[in-house]
Amino acid sequence: MKDLLISPFISSAMIIQRNFPFPILAKKKITVSFLGKKYESQSKDGKFLVTLDPCEAGGPFEMDISHEESSIRLTDIYSGDVWLCAGQSNMEMQMSRLRDDFSEEWEIFKKGIAAHDSQLSADLHGLKGEVLIRQFKPAQEWDFSGPREEISGGSWLCPCNENLHEFAATPWFFGRFLYEKYKIPVGLVITPWGGTPVESWMSEEALFGFFPEKIAQGKQYADPLKRGELIKKSGIAISEWERNLSHDDIGIAQQWEKPETNISSWNEMILPDNFYSACGQKEELNKFCGVIWLSKDFDVSEDFASRNAKVWLGTIIDSDKVYMNGVEIGNTGYRYPPRKYVPKGLIKSGKNRIVIRVVCNCGEGGVTADKPFRVFTDNESVELSGAWKYKIGTASQSRPEEYFFQRYPMGNYNAIIAPVLKFPLKGVIWYQGESNESNPHEYEELFKSMILDWRNNNRNDLPFLFVQLPIFNPVSDNDEKSRWAVLREAQTAALSLPNTGMAAALEFGEWNDIHPINKKDVAYRLFLAGEKTVFGVNNSSPGPLVKEIKLNSCERKIYIYFDNFAEGLTIKDISPRSEPFVTVFGSNGETNLPVKIEGRDCVSIDVSSVKNPQKILYAWADNPRSRNLYNSEGLPVIPFKVIINQGGNNV
Repeated sequence: MKDLLISPFISSAMIIQRNFPFPILAKKKITVSFLGKKYESQSKDGKFLVTLDPCEAGGPFEMDISHEESSIRLTDIYSGDVWLCAGQSNMEMQMSRLRDDFSEEWEIFKKGIAAHDSQLSADLHGLKGEVLIRQFKPAQEWDFSGPREEISGGSWLCPCNENLHEFAATPWFFGRFLYEKYKIPVGLVITPWGGTPVESWMSEEALFGFFPEKIAQGKQYADPLKRGELIKKSGIAISEWERNLSHDDIGIAQQWEKPETNISSWNEMILPDNFYSACGQKEELNKFCGVIWLSKDFDVSEDFASRNAKVWLGTIIDSDKVYMNGVEIGNTGYRYPPRKYVPKGLIKSGKNRIVIRVVCNCGEGGVTADKPFRVFTDNESVELSGAWKYKIGTASQSRPEEYFFQRYPMGNYNAIIAPVLKFPLKGVIWYQGESNESNPHEYEELFKSMILDWRNNNRNDLPFLFVQLPIFNPVSDNDEKSRWAVLREAQTAALSLPNTGMAAALEFGEWNDIHPINKKDVAYRLFLAGEKTVFGVNNSSPGPLVKEIKLNSCERKIYIYFDNFAEGLTIKDISPRSEPFVTVFGSNGETNLPVKIEGRDCVSIDVSSVKNPQKILYAWADNPRSRNLYNSEGLPVIPFKVIINQGGNNV
């Protein structure tokens, strides 16, 4: 469409929002033919606009676009529901990361029938045998000079066995649930970007009056010369650091990856763990930056060696290169992806050696605990946990700072969101918050302002569904200072805005991974929120929320009442704590006290041991020990902090 100077969003295989006028803006005078009607563009601010009449869900359709110099026919167009899918890496995470856990998704395309439901597969497939869920991912760019009229790139992707791995996982499952229920084609506009805070997705207008310092922070990078200078300087410093690291690493010079290397004199550490703890807190690995080599010998049988083996090493901080019997089998350049490598016939009967060269950027090196750490086949597994030999290849200073301009205020909004909001949408799904964890108290105001601003630039009743952050970090009791808990509270507060819905994802997290794998259940909770908010279905999403608190001074009990309790409250047996408790703060300190279900919508707490009870925390930690109150529909009680009114009437 470059010759017509039309948005990349408008192309073959696109899905347009049903029942809304659809705009086509061009830099030349155009004529559009669609569904038996011909439209002539009207001049607007030096450009040319065509607005197509609303159409019902359906397809495939064709569209002809022409001007005096050229023309094009777009095919395979559908009308359905288009969702803007935004946030950071947990919304961005692709299906490729989930293939080992959700392989059944690929069976739809392999067999032509869904693994679990043949009728579902028949419903999911359109006239051409494809799944009528499509993804559009705009080019990832930032702009600090102001909102753009158009995105600079992107294309529509139709799912099949060969490219399902490119689909964003949470949106894919969300779209699947919607299509299964409503049989309406689903378009997913994928805009998230890993590591980005909420302010990077906000306009200047949304920040104005609240956070002028953030506006200034973003605008300082509007000068392309300044950005170029920073990028160049940073790039040179990083390249020099990496070059020196390789040059000074004696492990490379002495070929420590080779199986004949004598490792008997190497020191020992117990993995998985962070390196400082794993070596018994030896000073040489305290806040270590540089290269460390890890080596371990293991034996396998002839049968094991004859089979296709895999090597899973969890996650490693920060980057790694892995060798099996002297041959590299894989490498990963940063800390977050799971290390899943294939030795491809390199494992032999008897003794084998695995060697890992780890680069530690900033003193946090290690192998993540409680992750798969083994060499295995379909029949047998060799666990790698335990004693490893290690030797330092070279020590260094911390890796120089790298500039990620996508993390600064307004940049992503201007380049990506502003152009997308010009198109009609069914709604927004949002999964973000981790990058605002350092200052969670400002998130409520930022988040609400962003929602209202997006609506102001699309439509005032635009549905907005979002994910409340799951667990992360080691399990702990309630902690009023927990920044993840405060941020969850800020997210919950956005439910005060109309047409919002929340997916409570607390139990779908992983304590040792900021990128948990279970995106399917998260997407189902988003689907429930959408059912309730968008489609008017009566369900108990997002889960029980505190409605009222009463203090019975005579009984010395506190009663907490909830809404969204469905058929009633219940207790799930969830490790590490099967009995629910809250933390009650009084003038004699804080006390963990058990919770008793008193009715369908009520729990009680005996506070006779607490002097002058003042507030109550439930599931109030990064990874709360007690979080097992649910309703009958399997939705969790939303974490809460409540203040107790000694007068007895608490709301």
